[in-house]
Amino acid sequence: MDATDHLPLAPRDLLVLAVLAEGPMHGYGIIKEVEARGSTGVRLDPANLYRVLRRMRGLGWIQDEDDDEGRRRTHRITRRGRAVLAAELARLEELLAHTRPSVAGGA
Repeated sequence: MDATDHLPLAPRDLLVLAVLAEGPMHGYGIIKEVEARGSTGVRLDPANLYRVLRRMRGLGWIQDEDDDEGRRRTHRITRRGRAVLAAELARLEELLAHTRPSVAGGA
């Protein structure tokens, strides 16, 4: 499966992968970190987040581990998840590069 097969990513998928690329995190931490990124327009409630995480786990983009006490599950991005994130960021950068000249010179 190619890293571009699932592009473009939904904004919430992009943000969750970007957060996890900075390091493993539990669900509540992911929600708080997405909120801290400001005016992205993305709101994650626990039910929505766990649906996203379950799908990403099935696609091989993330993996989970339980902490030593088994109370909290930590989510970590995989090599495949990093490849998908990098492909999406490259796609967005190219899109912006082709859009900026027309926006800067007009209106």
